Amino acid sequence: MTLETISSIGYVVALEGSKIRVNLLDGHKGQLASHRHGVSSVSQPGDLIGLDAGRSLIIARVTDMAFTDPDKAHSLNVGTMNVSDIPLRQLIAYSIGYVYQDDDSRKFVSENWKLPTLGAKAIPLSSDYLETIYGVNEDEKEQAIELGRDSRTKTTKIKAGVNSLLSRHLAVLGSTGYGKSNFNALLAQRIRNKFNKSRLVIFDINGEYAQAFEGYKKVKHTILGNSGAGNVPPPPNMAVEEVFSGSQIYRHRIPYQAFGYAGLIKLLRPSDKTQLPALRNALKSLHMVHKKENNTVWIKQTINEKVIPFELVDDCRTEGQQHLNAWLTLLRNNQLDSSKIWPPFSSLAKLVAEFGCVGVVASGGSKRDAFSYGNVIPLVKIIQQLADDNRFTNIVNLNGGQPLSNQKEMWETEIEKEVDYLFGKKSGEEQDWDVHIINLKDLADDHAPMILGSLLEMYADVLFKRGQDNNYPTMLLLEEAHHYLRDPFSEEGTQLKAYERLAKEGRKFNCSLLVSTQRPSELSATVLAMCSNWISLRLTNERDITSLRHAIENGNDHILNEISGLPRGDAIAFGSAFNVPIRFTIDKAEPSPKSSDAQFAKEWME
Repeated sequence: MTLETISSIGYVVALEGSKIRVNLLDGHKGQLASHRHGVSSVSQPGDLIGLDAGRSLIIARVTDMAFTDPDKAHSLNVGTMNVSDIPLRQLIAYSIGYVYQDDDSRKFVSENWKLPTLGAKAIPLSSDYLETIYGVNEDEKEQAIELGRDSRTKTTKIKAGVNSLLSRHLAVLGSTGYGKSNFNALLAQRIRNKFNKSRLVIFDINGEYAQAFEGYKKVKHTILGNSGAGNVPPPPNMAVEEVFSGSQIYRHRIPYQAFGYAGLIKLLRPSDKTQLPALRNALKSLHMVHKKENNTVWIKQTINEKVIPFELVDDCRTEGQQHLNAWLTLLRNNQLDSSKIWPPFSSLAKLVAEFGCVGVVASGGSKRDAFSYGNVIPLVKIIQQLADDNRFTNIVNLNGGQPLSNQKEMWETEIEKEVDYLFGKKSGEEQDWDVHIINLKDLADDHAPMILGSLLEMYADVLFKRGQDNNYPTMLLLEEAHHYLRDPFSEEGTQLKAYERLAKEGRKFNCSLLVSTQRPSELSATVLAMCSNWISLRLTNERDITSLRHAIENGNDHILNEISGLPRGDAIAFGSAFNVPIRFTIDKAEPSPKSSDAQFAKEWME
């Protein structure tokens, strides 16, 4: 469709900086303009119109519409049935780019410096122009995925190139009940359908995504935690080509040692001066701890085939204290017998207590000093409380008993095994799943920041050690991210957190984050700022909208003001994957996630 075949709706009368004023023709009286390809909305705030610029067509977004002389409009009875004449009406718009012809195709350039001349005619935009504006770059058309239709005309497909959408992280924001889960499921399904070697890992906080992948192949569904009926049942036999029905469920508990040396320090959060040195010594000595049948914990030394044991305690008792320093010196120097299996998590409390309370006496022996013990007792209590917390032990296996490799690789080996299970193996190794749904419905809210933060710490550690060439491209879908992509203990932290490392550097190591949250104001500001694409459904809280305003690169106040009035299922997309901010209606995910509203009236009437 050429410009000559499109009827004008008005003409440019003023250029005030970047503001463009357009007088509407008397013949155009409504909100819609007709053309050969249908009708287009042209005078509502947010509408796009075209302005003739010779060899190109400038695209402008309408922000305001008004009578040039409101007093005259009143005197002419505008708004009543007795209108004698229609006074002059104007649109105010701002340039957002231009369309030009490149051989047989049109291309859109998102640059707002180009302005029309005075008198240039204004025209409605047909669907083929809108597809050019909302479309993807030529080099990404083959790998683009469809997200929905534009909200105004419902005729233009909204697509995004996967590389542009995921390479620098994506934030999906919206109040509860407005369609975040549907969009997340839709995006994952569309990626899975188009790319049969994709790898997706979903942190499913509420246990709703398994239903969305019924009928797909190579889907693994793991529920973190015990079954509630004794031991964890064995996993099902998942064949490579087996179709996922929702009934194939793996139960998994995270071995505490899989958090690693650094991860356990972050999990337990010791104070720097007294508790941290004791905990470091305890972790370095853990491979020399032995558990006996009566649940006591010992260290031992074999001399001339004779075993000499020493019991570790956590109550600062006086028995055996004269030899404590000598035994701890042997522990520090790695001169005691190593265990062949991992000791229980509770043994850390005894090691911390012993390293923290030991004191030297003048006679050359040692004692357990009550004052020094008081400095580490808070950390000892934290370890004991976690060991006794059924909610924590349901998710994390604190029993030990797994084979222990040599001390130089013991932490790295356990971390690598857990990352292989949860996040997938490195590039080039055979993988038995493409979509892994990690069901976290049994995870207590107050443990989520600790445990999930430690999981991300674990993944980040392996990701960066593997290097850029050895990591398989993976998308992490982090549902309800405000629960764990934050520091629950302090508002400010000088220590770089794992999820912030992933947000800053993960893209270089083939990791993409999809951060989904209903409270962006409670999310780590660093993570939100590192996202280059945003899909915002309805947000009504002023703090949430303000945090989004501070994070985004583009999107004016008019776009942000629309967010608080979006209906269910509508979203505004902006960022590097989109030429301009787009309001669109999200397609329905089929099958849908299990996130529908409660049917109170129906249930109460039956």
